[in-house]
Amino acid sequence: MDSVELCEFLAAFEHAIGRVEETGERVSVTDGGEPMSALLPAAELAELEHFAQRVHGGPRPRPRVIRERPVGPEQRGPYIRYVHADGVRMTFARDRVVVAELRSVDELDWLEDNARTGRQGHMDPKQAAAFEEFLARQPPVGDGIAWIADSWREQEPFTVLEFIKGPSPEEVALAYGADAQDITDGLLLHQVRERDAREGGDDLLRVLVFGEAAGWTWLGYHDFDDAFSRFLDPPPPDQITLTATMAKAIYDFSYSKDGVYQNPFPIEDNAETQRDMYELIWYTPGETPFAPNAPLAFLNPHIRRAEEKTDWADGIPLFFAGLERAFGLSLPRDAIASGQVRCARPTRR
Repeated sequence: MDSVELCEFLAAFEHAIGRVEETGERVSVTDGGEPMSALLPAAELAELEHFAQRVHGGPRPRPRVIRERPVGPEQRGPYIRYVHADGVRMTFARDRVVVAELRSVDELDWLEDNARTGRQGHMDPKQAAAFEEFLARQPPVGDGIAWIADSWREQEPFTVLEFIKGPSPEEVALAYGADAQDITDGLLLHQVRERDAREGGDDLLRVLVFGEAAGWTWLGYHDFDDAFSRFLDPPPPDQITLTATMAKAIYDFSYSKDGVYQNPFPIEDNAETQRDMYELIWYTPGETPFAPNAPLAFLNPHIRRAEEKTDWADGIPLFFAGLERAFGLSLPRDAIASGQVRCARPTRR
C-alpha cells in the first residue's frame, strides 16, 4: 500500500485520490511516519459499512483530536474535498460522484473487525441454496425429535413442544411463569409422577418440563389452563412451536425469527399479511410442503431429504425429521422416558 505524509496529502490531495482511482487500492496517510489514517475507494468503504452494521461490536471509534474544518468544499484538479464535522474524516468526489474516503486507522480497524463478523452470515442465493442442500444431508443431532412425534400426536407426554434459541432453560422457564423455587430445587419429572401416584394429584399435567439440547432450549408442557405466559422479551432469535390438539385433530407448526412470524404462505404485494398457521396434516409425503417463494420454503430440501433417508412413513414423524435436519433439534429420549429431566410448576397465585 502506498503512503503519503499528512502535510503532503493536505497540500496536494488530488495525487493520492488519483492513485486510489487508478489502482483501486488504499493509500496510507502517515504523520511523522506513523500510520494515522487511510484513503480508500468509496465502494470499499460502502461494503465495509454494509456488513459492519449487521453486528453490535461496541461504539465506533471517533477521532481523539478534532481538527479545524475549512470554510467550504475545496477543489483540486477534478476532485472536491468535503471535510466532516470532526475535521479528520473526509469525502472526495469527482463529477458529483464520491470516489474516495479518508478514515482513521482506529475506525477502519473497527469497521473491518465488524464487517468480518457480519460477512460470516452472508451468502448469495446460489451459496445459500447449496448450503441448505448440504445441511439437509446431515444426520439428526443426538436423538432428534422424530421419535416423539407419534406420542405427541396423542398429547403424550406433552401437548406443546417449543424450541428456543438464545436464552437458557432457566431464563425461559422463569419468563414463562414457572415457580422459581422448583427451578432452584432442581425438581425432576419423575418426582412429580411419583408424588401424583402417591397422592392422587394431577401436577404432571401442569408442569413445564425444560432442558437444553444441541444448543436449543426445549420445553414440553400441556398448559390446558394457560398457566404459562409463553412470552419472552426481547424475542429470541429463533422460536419453534409445535402444538397438538387431539380432540380437534389440529396439529400446527410455527416458526418465528427475531419475533417475526415466518408465514407459511407467500405474501402477495399490497395484500394484508396472512397470519395463518401451518397444520401438519396439510403435508403429504412426496409433495413439496411450501411454495418456493414462501418464507418457509427453506424447509423443503430438509423434508425431502428426510423422506429419502429415513424409515419414517407417516407425515408427522417425517415433518419432524425434516425439522431435525433444518434446525439441528433434539430431545433426550431416555431422560424424558425415565423422568430424569427438570420441570417446574406454575408460580403459585
